[in-house]
Amino acid sequence: MSVDALDLYQADRKVGRLFDERPLRFVYDDAWLGWPAAHAIAPDIPLRDGDHAGEAVHAFFENLLPEGRLRRFLQVSRHATTVFGLLRSVGGDTASGLTIWPQGERPAPPRYRATTWGEIAARLQDPAQPALVAENADGARISLAGAQDKLLLMVMPDGAPAWPEGAAPSTHILKPDIRGFDGVWSSALNETVVMQLAARLGLGVAEAGLQPDTRACLVTRYDRAPDGAGNLLRLHQLDLCQLAGKPSDVKYETDGGPSLAQCRELLRGMGVNAADLKRFLQWVLFNLCVGNNDSHAKNLSVLQTPDGLYRLAPFYDLMCTALYPGLARNFAFAVGGESRPGHIGRGHLDAMAGELGFSPRYVAGVAQALVTELPPALETVQADLARQATAGTESTLLERLGQWIRANTRKLAKRWELPG
Repeated sequence: MSVDALDLYQADRKVGRLFDERPLRFVYDDAWLGWPAAHAIAPDIPLRDGDHAGEAVHAFFENLLPEGRLRRFLQVSRHATTVFGLLRSVGGDTASGLTIWPQGERPAPPRYRATTWGEIAARLQDPAQPALVAENADGARISLAGAQDKLLLMVMPDGAPAWPEGAAPSTHILKPDIRGFDGVWSSALNETVVMQLAARLGLGVAEAGLQPDTRACLVTRYDRAPDGAGNLLRLHQLDLCQLAGKPSDVKYETDGGPSLAQCRELLRGMGVNAADLKRFLQWVLFNLCVGNNDSHAKNLSVLQTPDGLYRLAPFYDLMCTALYPGLARNFAFAVGGESRPGHIGRGHLDAMAGELGFSPRYVAGVAQALVTELPPALETVQADLARQATAGTESTLLERLGQWIRANTRKLAKRWELPG
């Protein structure tokens, strides 16, 4: 009896085939194995002849799919409940360098359908259907990991948006306000503020701005790049759950996901340099300062460079979750054994330093620079966005968010025993 299968491509090169078996089975294509520039899709799925199966294969492919409410909507709307079934339905354009196609199909030339920001704004107002589900219903085959609703768009050089059709690559991710969580409001502006703050501090993040017609956070995709001939290249990336061989439902350390020390080892195992390891440390400290308690392992990725090496990817999904009383109070990771942000003191930072292979003095220096530079950077970001925020809810969010981050940063500087 024949087994259902999906073909994986990087651009127009066939990488391998995924078989609908229990467990999922993956085989590299012979031509891919013979190509001098070939790379493994993940470290635990090495380049070799024969079958690959087990936790690493399942984790790699499962982590390409949306999570939570978005996945449940797709399961119902597409009558697909398995990882394989969902990938067959929506796995065309993924958060990686790969596209996924039914067996025997090949990537087609990219197609885009012109739209307007007004049409997109209207679509985002549909309370019954997540935007990503609606986009797939229009014939797109896109899958972007994460629990938050979003739209994938091509934004033309003149700023006009277009819908990717089929598995055409997108250039931007549009993230509207989070719905369905009591007490969560103006999350798109929240994310825009925190992302721009991280950028101003030099942390290395995806470019983000507030899209005026939709009032959504518009993020430029760093894993797509022009090739100089008018086409978009897909750059391969892996999040740290994929690297750890963990499915997305164990992305938090408390659920069995990677710890900070394990994240550090995963990054070192991919050969990232010292500058990236410093960025990783800055990411942890920055998330504590801005109250981003949802900074789990899937919010860290490595990105493959053109020379085949891996670097820590630009940061993404940064926002102040602590502003909303109904969201998690504890940090996504234990810092020196403590996950309650209000209890993390200098001793915990020193313990974390040892776990991550840094000296306590070095960590304190990085923390000192951050808490010193953050307030003036925040003032600049707030001033820039105040000119774009609407009166009422957005202006209130901007003011309260700034107050919260400033007060929290002062408290942390004192608790961490940093010179003031």
